[in-house]
Amino acid sequence: MRVDAPAGLASDVIIPALPAFFALYPDIRLELGCSDRPVDLVEEGVDCAIRGGRRLADSRLIARRVGTMHYVTCASPSYLEKHGRPVHPDELVDHRCVNYFSSRAGTPFDWYFSRDDERVQVALSSHIALSDSYAYTSAGLSGLGIVQMADFLLSPFIEDGRLIPILQDWTNEPLPIHVVYPQNRHLSGKVRVFVEWVTDLFANHPTLRS
Repeated sequence: MRVDAPAGLASDVIIPALPAFFALYPDIRLELGCSDRPVDLVEEGVDCAIRGGRRLADSRLIARRVGTMHYVTCASPSYLEKHGRPVHPDELVDHRCVNYFSSRAGTPFDWYFSRDDERVQVALSSHIALSDSYAYTSAGLSGLGIVQMADFLLSPFIEDGRLIPILQDWTNEPLPIHVVYPQNRHLSGKVRVFVEWVTDLFANHPTLRS
């Protein structure tokens, strides 16, 4: 069975739980692609993929929502000591921020914030943009600028003080997580049990459950 998942989600959530999956299904052989590069499931023969997004760009795919990715905005202590702490999202344009860009479209993702009835969308021009979640996290830890990333990736660094949350009175727009698979491909028993297992895994995760 061929599965594809974002690198951070695969490494930090899925792979540590795989011993329990193989204990239940010892006969399944799994090929797990771990990359932030969006793959073409049909062309590359992938049985299913785990993706974050609000809508599908590929009409050949069927999506099943399995969780929600929540985001946190952070910076290193060294960055905040040198540049100060923004108190409103509009102030981010005067700061060094690290952009995350789509490897398919080559464009950076905007940042979204909500508070009460106020919603702010920030398009940031930055001195560095990255397309890998671990490289992106490293940029934040190195003091290159303010970062916004999934909290399951950043929470260990927040806990040990290497990153400090900012704009905490604002809510970052969460991102739905889906399992997607080609609509013209029969959903085999092994793929079905994997989808059910991932759904249960995310439902019991403290930061990924919907």
